[in-house]
Amino acid sequence: MKLTHWLLAGLFATGSVYAQDAAAQNIEMRYSTLYGKLKQNVKEGHDDVRVALYLINQANGEVCKIQKGSMRKDEHYEELVIPSSNELAVPVDKNLRSANPYVTFVIDDGITCDVSMQVIANKTYDNAISQAELANLVPQMNNMMGDLGGMFSKWFMPEVKGVVVHFATPSLNPITLSNGKTLTVSDQTLVLKLADLTEGENVQLPENPIKVTPWIPQDS
Repeated sequence: MKLTHWLLAGLFATGSVYAQDAAAQNIEMRYSTLYGKLKQNVKEGHDDVRVALYLINQANGEVCKIQKGSMRKDEHYEELVIPSSNELAVPVDKNLRSANPYVTFVIDDGITCDVSMQVIANKTYDNAISQAELANLVPQMNNMMGDLGGMFSKWFMPEVKGVVVHFATPSLNPITLSNGKTLTVSDQTLVLKLADLTEGENVQLPENPIKVTPWIPQDS
């Protein structure tokens, strides 16, 4: 798996991979593997952003479709609700951390998927995003990444300067900001730099985004 940034994508070893039937396979791991990252979501200082985990296809970098998810420990078994984004959504609970159940995700057979970590905005946006919303998200994304990096992160942590808006489909329509700058959607993503937006500006988007993630300058 190619890591786009050491803190935005993290690889965990899966406990085991085995065939469930002719068309599916199980990815199995221990709850503690997921809890170690997701526990950041219950800390204060970044209420509008969270750590999200996905299974990413090694071959094409796309998010792997989750057919089913579950947790089990001895006689206890619980189905997981998998969102349309295919995020690895599990409850964050210290008691579950102590019990450390097996977590299983069922995916298509014949592919290899790795667990990837990403910081994303909690809000589901319509086809617009404002300068005020970016000004709120950027410091929280920096706080989250600092928490993930640990006590020495301030020495080397690159700073978030904007957001990447992700779309489900491509778009050829240019986006013009109030300062006259024209932006384009590339590979179904749009980079919005906080410094490019004027106070009170509202940016119209070509469609509702599927997620909003941090943008870090290439030279960081």
